[in-house]
Amino acid sequence: MKEMNMDHSHHMPDSVALVAPEWLISSLGVLFLAFAGFYLYRLLQPATVKKAIGFFDWEGEAGHFVCMLAMASHLSSWLIPIPFSAWTWILGFGTIFYAARAMTWGKLLPFNKQWWDWTHSGMYLGMFTMFQPLPLGPGLTVAFNVAMGIFWTWFSLYYIKDAVLDFKAKKSLSFCSDLAHLGMGLAMLIMTIFPTYLMPGHSNHTGHGGAHHMTAPADSGPGHVHPQGAKPDDICGH
Repeated sequence: MKEMNMDHSHHMPDSVALVAPEWLISSLGVLFLAFAGFYLYRLLQPATVKKAIGFFDWEGEAGHFVCMLAMASHLSSWLIPIPFSAWTWILGFGTIFYAARAMTWGKLLPFNKQWWDWTHSGMYLGMFTMFQPLPLGPGLTVAFNVAMGIFWTWFSLYYIKDAVLDFKAKKSLSFCSDLAHLGMGLAMLIMTIFPTYLMPGHSNHTGHGGAHHMTAPADSGPGHVHPQGAKPDDICGH
């Protein structure tokens, strides 16, 4: 697969550069592939999902599947050898798709919330920039990275809370979804603060000429919304 040289050296100085062992990166890739399988199951079992959470959103399920697959592919490209250029187009489309949904037909869905779609769009954008940096100046680049760090911190804390609630409520389908979201949020937070840790070779200062581990935040947006008419224990829209 064609290598892509991307300079992420602006994220951090060499003196604090950290690189995870290959077995850890590969293990995370396998984990996200399992999460992709989980969302594929949800996508193919609408009746089961609707019974568990009160509604079925095929666009949301498909979006989660794509994000988890992207995470797996770019943490461990040997799992899903899809070209980086293809992921750039896919994630770019997802960014625009969910922004358009937030402003149009998403408002008509009784179970949907506009902030949910905007969060999806933001996550897809975050994933996109892992492959194609935005044409920003140094100052705006720092501001964008800080904003993404805040976003992924909020995102991770959000799903820690929901994981606890769904575990107590014995909502297994929702709990597994919470874990997938939490895993993605934490991985993306680490990649935002320490990009070389899970993406060795993503700095011109690392001295590594090996394969670049590209990561994508899988995305998924907080599907943690209470659908109209759902039972009180149908927590977090999962």
